[in-house]
Amino acid sequence: MSGKNSWEKFCAEIQQRSQSAICLEIKSSKRLRAEILKCLTMASNEGILTAKLHDIERLLKLRESSEIPSKGYFEIMGGDKNFHRDRNIPHFKRHDGCWFDFAITIDETKSPAQIIGFDFEIRFPESCSASFLRFDLNLPGHDNEERQMRFHAHPSSDDIMIHSPPMTPLEILHLFLYGLELPKKPRSN
Repeated sequence: MSGKNSWEKFCAEIQQRSQSAICLEIKSSKRLRAEILKCLTMASNEGILTAKLHDIERLLKLRESSEIPSKGYFEIMGGDKNFHRDRNIPHFKRHDGCWFDFAITIDETKSPAQIIGFDFEIRFPESCSASFLRFDLNLPGHDNEERQMRFHAHPSSDDIMIHSPPMTPLEILHLFLYGLELPKKPRSN
């Protein structure tokens, strides 16, 4: 077996573990939106987010999926899609200058409903050595599924993908709010 074949085998095993280790089943998209709203509201009340409740409610949308235009597919949007990392596009902003948005795609044609895709991206202030971090779960049928990379992270580069630890959208949201604190002073070289 070649090195490339070994790598592909390892990727398949990692993705299988990731998908079996994470529960992507939910009660409904409305219930998940309510849990996200509660989390964001708490972060706002604690001073982590700069947004107030009316801003959070405006940014947090539940609608029929634009990715899968079939009945029974929904998306929860936290801000607007922002492929170019434009600060003028609506997003959530942390007190320390970090800002993020997310999108979650849900299949309610199944019972229980399932999260079938998401992307969460946080951007860091220019003073940080890292510019962004994104966690993706690509939709079924995406090219990355064939590469065994549906679950992956992008560490400050759209061109670099590494396997993501299996995390639910709420776990990633908590990471963005509470687990990625900026250092008081940068590490010295």
